[in-house]
Amino acid sequence: MRWFDRLLLLGATIAVIANLLPLGSPLWWTLDLTTHFRVQYLVATIALLVLFAVRRKWGICAVLVAAGAVSAAPVLPYLPFGRVTPAAVAAGAPSLKVLTVNVSFGKFAPRRLLEIVRETDPDVLVVQELTPHAETVLADFDTLFPHHRKFPAEGPYGIGLWSRRELESGATFALGRLPAIEARVRGPAGVFTVIGVHLSAPTSPRRAAARKQELIELAARSAEVTGPLVVAGDFNVTPYSPYFVQWLADSGLTDSRRGRTLSVSWPTTNPWLGIPIDHVAVNAGFDILSHRRLPNFESDHYGVLVELALHAERNGGQP
Repeated sequence: MRWFDRLLLLGATIAVIANLLPLGSPLWWTLDLTTHFRVQYLVATIALLVLFAVRRKWGICAVLVAAGAVSAAPVLPYLPFGRVTPAAVAAGAPSLKVLTVNVSFGKFAPRRLLEIVRETDPDVLVVQELTPHAETVLADFDTLFPHHRKFPAEGPYGIGLWSRRELESGATFALGRLPAIEARVRGPAGVFTVIGVHLSAPTSPRRAAARKQELIELAARSAEVTGPLVVAGDFNVTPYSPYFVQWLADSGLTDSRRGRTLSVSWPTTNPWLGIPIDHVAVNAGFDILSHRRLPNFESDHYGVLVELALHAERNGGQP
């Protein structure tokens, strides 16, 4: 069994290194990519910890526990421990649903997506990677959602926003060099703002720097919004990255996954390596009622549906 012991020791060494690498994420863009797989690191570390505990290798167990704690710290706040019924629910506040979905350059099943949208019946829909072709095959959205703002474009950075409720205003704006959408919506308990985004994929030093700047600009814009706010879209970053944590702090928003789920949103083709990069975040104008990943519609992303309760008293009591 000596060969097996050596194999386990190699696995433990790799697990320790994997858990510790994310600590260097502020130093080098490649190391930030390692922050996104902390759940996978934890699963592997726990499995190895059990094997070494059975063999009474307590020194190695201690090292694995210490290394695993580095990954556990940003992951544990997302586990559903002791959820409390939001005050808005107890007060019978009206709810609304926001759906964000990346349709992957138009390489998706539009009929299935339309079915999902009809089944889930969101009040607001934000679509990323909206190409002219995708706009055409999803023309039924214009009937289902009579109020909309769209910025279709060839490539991955077209974007659109549809609403069942009247828009007070709506326009695209530049987030770095990418388009984003901001709209003010007349909701069931007052007016609220929705910002739809698709941030740069950090696949090179230049693109990683661009995404960092986009997060900074988005945080500043979000913090300036008066009244209830929803920010939704494909962020190309997970909650386990220090850049996302800093964005939440600077913008004053809460991630709708927090305390509810570790559900992944990309890629649909390899769930074992799946990571959550599609997000809905809100400010104190909302209570988060639920966060749900939707079925696959042959995109490389799953849609994310979040149910919220908006407080009229937090919005100046507007109708």
